[in-house]
Amino acid sequence: MKKSLAAAGLFAVVGFGAVDQVKAEIATFIGEVKPELEIRPRFDWTSKNATPGATEDATALTTRIRLGAHIDKIFQVNGLKGYIELNDASDFIDNKRTYGNSCPGSVECKYPFIADPSVTRLTEAKISYTWGKTTFLFGRTRVNLDDQRFISDANWRQTPQTFGVVGIHTKEIPNLDLLIAMVYERKWWAQDGLIAPNATGVNFTGTSSLNWSLDKAPWVIHGTYTVAPMLKLTGYAYLITDASSTYGINARGNIKVSDAFSFNYLAEYATQTDPHQNKYLTTKPKVDGDFWRIYVGASSGGLSGRVGYYEFSEYKTSGGVIKRGFSTPLTTYHGFEGWADVLAAGTANGFYYGLQAWHVTLSYNHKDYGNFDFIYYDFSAKKSQPGVGDKYGNEIDLQYTKSLTKRLSFLAKAAFYNADKSISLNTATGGLASPVKDVTKYWLQLTYRY
Repeated sequence: MKKSLAAAGLFAVVGFGAVDQVKAEIATFIGEVKPELEIRPRFDWTSKNATPGATEDATALTTRIRLGAHIDKIFQVNGLKGYIELNDASDFIDNKRTYGNSCPGSVECKYPFIADPSVTRLTEAKISYTWGKTTFLFGRTRVNLDDQRFISDANWRQTPQTFGVVGIHTKEIPNLDLLIAMVYERKWWAQDGLIAPNATGVNFTGTSSLNWSLDKAPWVIHGTYTVAPMLKLTGYAYLITDASSTYGINARGNIKVSDAFSFNYLAEYATQTDPHQNKYLTTKPKVDGDFWRIYVGASSGGLSGRVGYYEFSEYKTSGGVIKRGFSTPLTTYHGFEGWADVLAAGTANGFYYGLQAWHVTLSYNHKDYGNFDFIYYDFSAKKSQPGVGDKYGNEIDLQYTKSLTKRLSFLAKAAFYNADKSISLNTATGGLASPVKDVTKYWLQLTYRY
């Protein structure tokens, strides 16, 4: 018995020693590993009017499980890091229409559209090296610039948008934050790898995967110079293959009046021209658009408010050639133009008659009671549609969020779109599309993060 115990003890010592040696050898190659876990179940309810042709309201219970790992000091090299992330979006209740179905004729056709199909994807796989104040980046990653008006990971969707990039991010010049990146792929939430070019460019809303060779790749150049906390100047160039070339500048800042009160503002202008390259289209689309916006806001304690206005230019016809108006195909469609997503097609591909939008936001944040948000939009066209007018409609969005524990949070959210006229959002001719009706959507969501 004693010999058996001694042998077991010796085996344990040797075994644990071997494990420690393996750990040490692994650490030599990959350094420290920090895991991440997110579980996000969400219930969606969408009224049947959200999608033309639907006859019943849609309900969906989807869950996102995100597993990630940060790897620090790869090969024991300071500054050499990596990150890998797997994202799975699954349905538990699926009474909804999703991209990639066989409409018309499918049973799903009776339901309106909810943009969260079941998808499992490697969403991030990147490596970076930081030297001083400069970081070199390669791989698939999320990209969020400014307030995500132009480029975003669209994280509201259960499958986020990611980009394959080769880039450099530097702060070596005092007060200047500069990003220069070449994009070689774009992955979206959709199931199918369907390229859907139309008369004026690639319909990015119908595309789950785009890949570019080095000579056809999009480019992202973005620089912010901080003059003072009350003034930051940003210039950018987004050269998106098959879509457009966007050049813009904005000024924003925060003016602190006292410890309890401050103002904030933003003013921005951007112009769009033909894309610098075409790959999926035989010729470059014609683009002639501009965009501008302005907002002012104030905050005091937990209460904040903002009022703003912005414009998308309309489509133009010159010599029988259609020139597309302004569009933002790589942004989060849900984050702008209302949570009901009625105007999402125009956001992605341009508004044939343009867009003018007023918006008012009110928020109240309390450490015990949670956060309350109210947003009101008024949408109209820049140019009247013959026989219809210039009104799209208005929308009210409501949201409540609350941290239940250190790792668990709750969200309740609603969108109410009140249709005014049936102005066509995005067609080659501007003809009357299926009439837009009132749309209502509700969401309930839990998020657990570790």
